[in-house]
Amino acid sequence: MGKSFGTAGVRGIFNTSQTPLDIYRLAEATAFASGRGTYAVGWDGRKASSLLARTVMSGVAAVGSDVSVLGLVPTPVVAFGTRTHSCAAGFSVTASHNPREYSGVKIFDATGMELPKSHEERIERAMGIDVVMSSGKFGVVRDDRCVVDEYIDAMVSRYGKASGSLRIAIDCANGPGGLVTPVVLTRLGHRVLALNAQVSWWFPARPPEPTAAHLSDFTRVVPALGVDFALAHDGDADRLVLIDGTGAVLPDAVLASLVLRGLGVSAGAAVISENSSNAVAEEAERIGLRVVRSKVGKSFAMIASERGVFACEPSKIVDPKWGLWEDGINAAALVSAVLSSDRGLLSQIVREIEWKYRQVNVDVAVRMQPLMVNAKEAFKRLGIAEERTLDGYKLVLEDDSWVMFRPSGTEPKTRLYCESKDEHRLAQLVQLGVQCIESSL
Repeated sequence: MGKSFGTAGVRGIFNTSQTPLDIYRLAEATAFASGRGTYAVGWDGRKASSLLARTVMSGVAAVGSDVSVLGLVPTPVVAFGTRTHSCAAGFSVTASHNPREYSGVKIFDATGMELPKSHEERIERAMGIDVVMSSGKFGVVRDDRCVVDEYIDAMVSRYGKASGSLRIAIDCANGPGGLVTPVVLTRLGHRVLALNAQVSWWFPARPPEPTAAHLSDFTRVVPALGVDFALAHDGDADRLVLIDGTGAVLPDAVLASLVLRGLGVSAGAAVISENSSNAVAEEAERIGLRVVRSKVGKSFAMIASERGVFACEPSKIVDPKWGLWEDGINAAALVSAVLSSDRGLLSQIVREIEWKYRQVNVDVAVRMQPLMVNAKEAFKRLGIAEERTLDGYKLVLEDDSWVMFRPSGTEPKTRLYCESKDEHRLAQLVQLGVQCIESSL
């Protein structure tokens, strides 16, 4: 494992690019750099995660800090438990949406927010120092697996019984979200059909990233289930994808727009990642919010400085009134609450959104400088209005269509994002974008 943090924590292929020794050193350095206290530890259902969670516990205890063991839980529960149990920091041992051979760790600060860049850099410096960090006295390890019940109770208390019961299907991706989201929605008064809710490191139903291609088996059966709508998680339930009753995977902008309406806010900032749809920015501005663009994986970090009342990335929602973490379970509960009050709102928002959005993942890692040169030349004839380098490389065209190239922060991939109001222009952007990536190898 490299010593650098990626988009969200550290990830690698278990026992190849990430070993238990790497994770021990990460945990030891984090507890050393962050100071004495209690550190929460939870893990997902991957084959290596329970082993690595115990490795994290050992590293924390070795420097004299205590451990709060949260158990097999979704990542949002780790963030929640870190805050509510007054921990110095929290470790979620998960590789999130990455393929099953990956392992990883996400780290949260005392508020439940993923670590800001400055804190990550402090940990990296500590890992680079060849000194013995161990304490003469080991920390205490205590069992706090009750946190999952506390999380569910808090969520149910927050929303209360639905004004109208909905029939909802949810694909839980064989991750620990299957232990929580169906319970939450059921206790809120909905009729829930939970699929792939058994936790399995093998991910037998589908890969854990909830793309339209990976969800194809699920979406084929949705029409026969007679549901009002369907939902899908990734491997650790910080992401959520929305699917209508016909089995159509809806644009991420629909989910974000529903949440914005459900929050009932009309002042403050909406922190939106650079790769998010223009439709989200338009909805935020329509209700009176100021739009601030952020880097992918760091939108949460701008909430405090920008007085943010909402933050999002594609398939990820942060609701600051609930917590400063990306929470697909809270998003599911909020969307369900909104749609139980107004069942026609979903189709209304789908009709209102004019933007057509595509994401393509190309399984190659490229050098950004040659890619930027190639892209600028390729898109010049379409009329470039603006170049942005906040996150990757984004070209905004004269008709407000845009294309964005960004290296993955967790896998050897290059991500291409395109958006236009015209389907033909969108197809053109995708084709040109893929050609630019392939010619930059």
